Amino acid sequence: MNPFFILLLVWAAFWGRLGEALLLLAIVLWHETCHVLAAAVYKLPVTDIELLPFGGVARLEAFLQLNPKAEWIVAAAGPLGNLFLVGAAYGLAPYLAIDAYWFRFFVQANAGMALFNLLPCLPLDGGRVLRSLLVRTQGFAQATRAAARLGQACSVLLLGWGVYNVLYKRYNFILVLFAGVMLFAAARQELTNASYVFMRYLTARRQQLRLARVCAVKHLAATSESSLGEVLRSFQPPSYHLIWVVDLDGKVAGFLGELEVISALFEHGLSCKLGTLTMQKLS
Repeated sequence: MNPFFILLLVWAAFWGRLGEALLLLAIVLWHETCHVLAAAVYKLPVTDIELLPFGGVARLEAFLQLNPKAEWIVAAAGPLGNLFLVGAAYGLAPYLAIDAYWFRFFVQANAGMALFNLLPCLPLDGGRVLRSLLVRTQGFAQATRAAARLGQACSVLLLGWGVYNVLYKRYNFILVLFAGVMLFAAARQELTNASYVFMRYLTARRQQLRLARVCAVKHLAATSESSLGEVLRSFQPPSYHLIWVVDLDGKVAGFLGELEVISALFEHGLSCKLGTLTMQKLS
């Protein structure tokens, strides 16, 4: 649990709102559970979950950016889970005796969490969906930087909105300022860690090869016009992959190892052609 969430619980208890804070904690747990279930569909192991007041961060062992489709589905599962609870609340309301205050709080908390997390900026779920789209044409590092900087911009707007409400005493501004500070800090961390996340994956893959010493190799043939995305979708772990690059006449133009392909993904994005990489390698 993030320390800011603990501070939120203490603050809520001081103001007599511990019940609302605990319900919010349960909603955050549900939100993260939806992420975990979506990751399980793709057999992606979750190493840990950090709970934040506006959602959470589920960290995966796999390098999810190798499969952009899986990244956006796992990211979208959390907000969709909250929207499901909103629909379920309205569907069951006629059949259950629910206090109007708690019903309204439950619906607003779920809807607010879903909408806030759909903002297209890291580390929010919407930012991960945006990155999964950007990484198709850009490198992972560049896509991460773009989404994280958008997150910092959104946090500045939230802080400005909070200060505005402090000056004009319009309504309870604490949560707005709180969300702004949290979002800025989390976006900055995503920006800082972008290169380290990818290097950690490469290091783990190299370590796996070093420990195995000998492993099965899978050969793939691809034309020089094939993109990195097309090649990566053909990878079948735990085999190590060698890609033979052939020109349009069927002549071998060169070959690439798996780690070379993944490194190129980091620099050039999924749309980069194999012919470009082989030319760079020969030069």
